[in-house]
Amino acid sequence: MNIFSFQNRRREMQRCRGAGGRDADFGSGCRGASPLPRSSAPPLLRSPAPLLLLLLAIVALVSPSGATSQSGATRARTSGGQYGVNLTFAVYQYEAARSAEVQEVTRLSGTFSSAEEEIAHIKDKYKLEEVEMRHVRSVGLLSEEDFNDAVLLGPEYMTFHTTPREVVRGYMKLDFQVRYANKPMLEARGVELGNFETVLLKGERGAFGVKYFIGAGGRQESAPVERTLLISITPEITPMRNLRNRPEQLSHPVDEHGSPIDMKETDRFTPPVALDRVVPKFESGRIIRGTVLLSGVVTEEGEILNVRVLRGIDPVIDERAVAALRQYRFSPALLNGKPVRATYREELAFAAPPPSLREIQEEIEKQREKEKEKKKKP
Repeated sequence: MNIFSFQNRRREMQRCRGAGGRDADFGSGCRGASPLPRSSAPPLLRSPAPLLLLLLAIVALVSPSGATSQSGATRARTSGGQYGVNLTFAVYQYEAARSAEVQEVTRLSGTFSSAEEEIAHIKDKYKLEEVEMRHVRSVGLLSEEDFNDAVLLGPEYMTFHTTPREVVRGYMKLDFQVRYANKPMLEARGVELGNFETVLLKGERGAFGVKYFIGAGGRQESAPVERTLLISITPEITPMRNLRNRPEQLSHPVDEHGSPIDMKETDRFTPPVALDRVVPKFESGRIIRGTVLLSGVVTEEGEILNVRVLRGIDPVIDERAVAALRQYRFSPALLNGKPVRATYREELAFAAPPPSLREIQEEIEKQREKEKEKKKKP
């Protein structure tokens, strides 16, 4: 799972704290810089070939008319002045049947620098069970700029459409819609957000979930299940010159020579979607921390070419990351419904490995034994 967005979030939070809670870099809008107006506004296959028409239909239904670039980002109007937003949204699943009730829009008491921290807080504070991250995206957008994203979860695509609105220093509104298998899963409009303020949006239940378990021989296995959708959204409101991961940087159509294809006002572009990811392999016991940013070109057949390192850790790690990305398989990009070559970026984050399911189960058993011992005592 690609979680580089939380790495960016951590760096910017540290920069803001270093500014003493005031805006850094000439009004970048660090949290606490200005009062936040609030209101309680109501929330509102594996084979690529057979999926192309389905994906196109889904994105067409989700997207408004207008020109689109990577992930369907439409040309923005100039309202919103000199500020934009580096927006991070993470997609979670959880088991609602065994969890406490969650509101459609929930404001978290803090913003977290890693997915693990955010999941731990959600579980503890809101008593949610079986929370798992499924997708994360970080993109820099202008006010009124539409952005479409897609990911294959289980047998179907989940698509996301988001539009930041009224972006000013320290404050913005957001529209966010999600569909799965062409069915509405979430629609939130006019959600108010302050700088680095994280909100949770609750969606519908669907068959996009996955459940992990210990199979034969102690191997970790998974099975598809129904789960409820939960989206966390965190904005970094910043001057437009500080926007990162602009849609055209994430992906854009190119010709057979790798030159960008000029797009017309009426063109519609959908980026490639990774169907099969490969984890880089390293010698056992080696501890690796950091991120490697890679780029390449995804062909009409769903293969990736011309992989190169944009930002690395060291030559050995970078080489393994490149080898892994070359083994990815994609649903190719679409330009007006036809497969097209397109650029692609992937940032691989390396951190301490999470505990295995067996280790988690052993720890749960230990806790149960402790509870039994406590009950036995008079």
